[in-house]
Amino acid sequence: LNFRDTAGQERFRTITTAYYRGAMGIMLVYDITNEKSFDNIKNWIRNIEEHASSDVERMILGNKCDMNEKRQVSKEKGEKLAIDYGIKFLETSAKSSINVEEAFFTLARDIMTKLNRKMNDNSSTGAGGPVKITENRSKKSSFFRCTLL
Repeated sequence: LNFRDTAGQERFRTITTAYYRGAMGIMLVYDITNEKSFDNIKNWIRNIEEHASSDVERMILGNKCDMNEKRQVSKEKGEKLAIDYGIKFLETSAKSSINVEEAFFTLARDIMTKLNRKMNDNSSTGAGGPVKITENRSKKSSFFRCTLL
């Protein structure tokens, strides 16, 4: 898996469109304590629709759910946006590690399901076999390994 983080900054907008072309999955992250970051999600979705593959997996994440006392964007508002676009939604906290692994595993599984489906559809043309994602855990960190079977 290869990840790119542009932090939604305008100065990365020109290179971000190049990333869209080869992307199989995109996480759109907003800060639940910042309404403007939530409002920008619609602009990022529009960019994805213009520049990414039509079958790219997408997910909306509302980050900083550990800061509920400073919340400006309700969970329901985030869920509604995701439903409107047909995208999965989770609230996360990078600081407290809430739903972070779940978000990455969910997106990776959705990508793998789609890849396996495509490989099975193309099996008559000599395409490779299924792909499996496994997780290796150590006490200090975790990482993902993508293996072609």
